[in-house]
Amino acid sequence: MKKIVVVLLAVAVLASPMFAGNKKRIAVMDFEDKAQGQHGGWHNPGRGMADMLVTVLTKSNKYSVIEREKLDKVMKEQQLGATGIVTAQTAAKIGQLLGLQYIVTGSITEFGIKESKLGVGNLGGLFGIHGGVDTRTNTAKVACDVRMIDTSTGEILKAEKGEGEESSTGVSVDLSVAPSVGFGKDGFDDTVIGKAVRKTIESVSRPLIEMAENFPWSAKIMKVDGNKLWLNSGKNDEEKEGRTFSIFKKGEDLVDPDTGLSLGSSDTKLGTGKITKVEEKYSIAETDVKGVTKENYVKEER
Repeated sequence: MKKIVVVLLAVAVLASPMFAGNKKRIAVMDFEDKAQGQHGGWHNPGRGMADMLVTVLTKSNKYSVIEREKLDKVMKEQQLGATGIVTAQTAAKIGQLLGLQYIVTGSITEFGIKESKLGVGNLGGLFGIHGGVDTRTNTAKVACDVRMIDTSTGEILKAEKGEGEESSTGVSVDLSVAPSVGFGKDGFDDTVIGKAVRKTIESVSRPLIEMAENFPWSAKIMKVDGNKLWLNSGKNDEEKEGRTFSIFKKGEDLVDPDTGLSLGSSDTKLGTGKITKVEEKYSIAETDVKGVTKENYVKEER
């Protein structure tokens, strides 16, 4: 058997044209809110921003994103909470239970609106308004950090920082920035905070979409019967017959003693297999390797 070590930096290799369309199965966790106290009453911005990222990634047609209800159920059953904090170990657990290849986590580092006023004296009298007129500028700033984690190895494949800023100026208070206009509600995208959030999500989603083509194909093993393997990749994931892959047994996690972050794991290659039949939601493969279990995983080697 061949011993390999999965390291922190993933090698970006283009997928073969024959299988380039395969969608990656992912979940997006609620963002951890590290900007608490800054956003003055906005309800659960961590979930709102995660949902916006889900929409963008789904529309890219590069990812198959798990439904929110399924993710919430597993998080609750595994008592992982809804904080968005995911370690290499919990990522592997969630990935195994939901058949995911990758998990995206995020944290909000800035989220709020600042108002500045500029008094213009009695200029308002020219328009029949007596007394001073204040010109107000509302500036919204949003920032977040996101990471993409390989559920098979716990490896952090990508870390990105996104920022967005938007301003509006008027002679009266801009009621459109009120927290009552929340995520997903009509008019939110037209507010200064909505526009800042949108810019932030677009900035972090672009590199995630671009790197999708460079991911090596991988899948989870759902069932083993003799020399046949049932994999969680089917026609819905644009899977095709004839794909060959390697089978791996996950080894010990390699954790950086300084940061506590997983650098991957020491995995053992068991052998190879080939997909022989593709159904709507899964595929069946054959292998000569003995002793394969559902705890093993499969992926292409380039």
